[in-house]
Amino acid sequence: MFPPRFSRGLVAGTFASLLIAGTAIAAQGTDFSGAWRLDDRSSDTPDALTAAMRVEARKELAAQQATPASSSSSAAPASNNHGGGRHGGMGGGGMGGHGGGMGGGGRGRHGGDSGDGKPANGSDKDPIATATYPMPPTLKTDTVLLVQQDDKTFQVRLNNGDQLTGKLDGVARQTLNGNAMVRGHMDNGQLTVNIRYADGTQLDQTWALTADGKQMVVTGAWKVPTLEQAVTFKRTYVGLH
Repeated sequence: MFPPRFSRGLVAGTFASLLIAGTAIAAQGTDFSGAWRLDDRSSDTPDALTAAMRVEARKELAAQQATPASSSSSAAPASNNHGGGRHGGMGGGGMGGHGGGMGGGGRGRHGGDSGDGKPANGSDKDPIATATYPMPPTLKTDTVLLVQQDDKTFQVRLNNGDQLTGKLDGVARQTLNGNAMVRGHMDNGQLTVNIRYADGTQLDQTWALTADGKQMVVTGAWKVPTLEQAVTFKRTYVGLH
C-alpha cells in the first residue's frame, strides 16, 4: 500500500492530467455552427483595409529606397499593379509573385528630376495615396454567415448563395464553385481557414468564439502579389441562434 503522502500526490497528479486533457478535448470540440450577423461597429471596412494596405506599401517602399539599387530595373508603382481589382475568375492558384509591386517607379528622384522634390513627370501627386488594391471577395458577401460544422468538415453559406466548404484535415480542396482552394483545421478551439485564389491573392482566417459563445471574431490576413507582407483586418459577428 502506498504511503498517504504518495497517494495524495498520485491522485492530484492524475486529476490534473484528466483536467488538462478534458480542456483540450473541449477546445478542439468548439462548434461554430449557427447563423451569424456582422457587427459593423466592431468590424473593419474595405476602406479601412485599403488604408492599412497603403501604410504597408509605404513601409515597403521606404525599405526599398533605403537599400542600394542592385539591378537596372525597378518595380512598377502600386497604383499600376492592382490587377483589375476584382476576382472575376478566382481559382486555386498559389500565392503568386512577391514582385515588390510597391517599388519606387513613380516616386523618388531620378535623372529627370527638376530638383524641387517633385517626380520627373512634373506631377506632385502621391501614387500610394490613391493606390487601389483587390479586396477579399468575402467582404461583399459576409454580412450573414450560415455555418455548419462537425468534427471533420465545415460549410459556410455566404450572402450571395456561394458556399465555402472544406474538411478539417488541413488538405486543400476546391470550393466556391471551383473558383478557389481552401483548407481548414482546428487548433486550440480556433478554426483556421486558408483560401487561395488564382490571381495570386490569398486569405488566411482565424475564427474564434468569445467566452460566452455569443460573438465570433474572424481575423483575416490578406495577401496580394504587389505587397510583400499580408495585411490583417477583423470582422466581428453576433450569433442569431
